[in-house]
Amino acid sequence: MNKHLKRIAALLFCLMLCISSAFGEDCFTIDVDTLDLDQLNSDDYVAAALSASTQGVRIRKQISQSSETACAVRLTLTQMDTRTLLFDKNYGYQSGVFDSGVIYLPYVSESTVPYLVTLYAGDYVYAMPFMHLQRRMEANGACTTGVRLRDLDPAQSSDWLMGTMVDLNALRHTGSLTTDVCASNRSIIGAATIALHGNELSVDLHFSSQANVSLTDASLYVITDDNVLASASPHALNSRVDVSGAERALIYLPMEVSYDPSGLPAFRYDQTVSQSQQQLWKDAHRSSAESAPSFAPADDWADGWSSGWDDPQDDGWSDGWSSGW
Repeated sequence: MNKHLKRIAALLFCLMLCISSAFGEDCFTIDVDTLDLDQLNSDDYVAAALSASTQGVRIRKQISQSSETACAVRLTLTQMDTRTLLFDKNYGYQSGVFDSGVIYLPYVSESTVPYLVTLYAGDYVYAMPFMHLQRRMEANGACTTGVRLRDLDPAQSSDWLMGTMVDLNALRHTGSLTTDVCASNRSIIGAATIALHGNELSVDLHFSSQANVSLTDASLYVITDDNVLASASPHALNSRVDVSGAERALIYLPMEVSYDPSGLPAFRYDQTVSQSQQQLWKDAHRSSAESAPSFAPADDWADGWSSGWDDPQDDGWSDGWSSGW
């Protein structure tokens, strides 16, 4: 029986270690004794030593060198942007090393939340900031900004992902243009430079250092006047794509990225830009249609061809085509 109890006790001990490790992974510890209290007004120091995106925070402080010397301890956490007191606890008389335990913080998705942590230990007061950062976004979609694919052709995509329509004739004069890179349909994580080198087009990405981007996957599509997205083949990100003879192109660069969202500029979809880029798309397809070879139907079925397309009462192809555009 004792052997069974020992085995159960050992299993419970291992389980407690696993639980402690799990909590430790998602908890940021502020060790007051290791802080440089003269640097608490420095943004760089706070960013390095008192900022985290963990679910919880805990406070540690050496109160006394022996269990015989104790003092009253109280801890408060105040959310500074709203002046809300979120945590206030008296721990009674403490000695040795004080440990607050894990204090779980509310998750705020859109911004970094500033807290004031105040520890009262006997006659001493320790006040320090803590910046609760947004969690890192893992394996999220990203693309260049411009026009949503669903606005160009609903059959291509129902997602938020965008492409960038480019007037190649204008680009041949300017040499290059820059557009933002959006991730998760919410944050600007960098920029893309679209450039022409003779008749070859390239796209170079420049990510914000603050975003700390990890690029997992990327494909470059360059859809010119006579191509459609559904049949386009992807190019490697750093390749140069021949656009000889083309007047307009849709740059579609879907990516998978992980990044830190805290403090990044917010993305807002620009309807004005979207409308101008939709017009470029229409111009490209109109130009392609006009350049297609003409076809003259035989007399014996010309009437059937004409009525099928031109009848104003027809609710089939003509209305569907018009509404799609």
